[in-house]
Amino acid sequence: ISKKNALVSWTVATSIKLSIAGKADQAQLSVYMPNFLKLLEQKELSVRNAALLMVYSAVHHMPQLVAGLMKDHITPSLYEVANFKLERKVDLGPFTHTVDDALPLRKASLSIFATCLENLPGSLDIAAFMPVLAKALGDVEDIQLQAHQIVISMCLRQPTYLVAAVETFVEPLEKTMHKKQGQKTGTELERLHEWIKSALRTMVALSKVEGTMNSRKFAEFVERTRANSKFRDALASIDDER
Repeated sequence: ISKKNALVSWTVATSIKLSIAGKADQAQLSVYMPNFLKLLEQKELSVRNAALLMVYSAVHHMPQLVAGLMKDHITPSLYEVANFKLERKVDLGPFTHTVDDALPLRKASLSIFATCLENLPGSLDIAAFMPVLAKALGDVEDIQLQAHQIVISMCLRQPTYLVAAVETFVEPLEKTMHKKQGQKTGTELERLHEWIKSALRTMVALSKVEGTMNSRKFAEFVERTRANSKFRDALASIDDER
């Protein structure tokens, strides 16, 4: 794809996103929507991201516009993007910094899944989404925090699927809870504590879903976490929230 074509494609996706948010005529949009969704297949990252944000706008503002297109036109791209990483090293003189250019795409993909669970649950194969959610729980901080919110929301809306998948959540949640603080101070340290607390809150929410504690692996995880003195204060404040 040439730079000119990429710019045109990005502009189309962004225009459709804004027209959906602006409550354009759904009947007119629906005729062309399958063509617009082909932008999800573009390799140019900016175009693909704009196309994902267009889909997010649709599932958020106009879910019926894409309800019939989810399975064949949207979900395959979401699964592909959810596992997509594109890391590169940036030389900053005394040290190097790793940048993941695919991070915005994974965030957008997870946002679409989260909104579909609320607005279009019937259009998703929720069981097939569970491995994606488990992987997101072990991703970078931003993605993990999104995944924590999805799990907590599903505890109320779709608890059955969580019972079947809860064992796959143990390892990533526990890994986050035992993040080392290293040299972090001030805001960085506060942020780490909030990240750990978010994982603990997710565990607590899961433990209250009927059937999850029948899993020995999960029950033992909850037991050793609650027995760990370093989590006592955070767990007490989480229990007070409810």
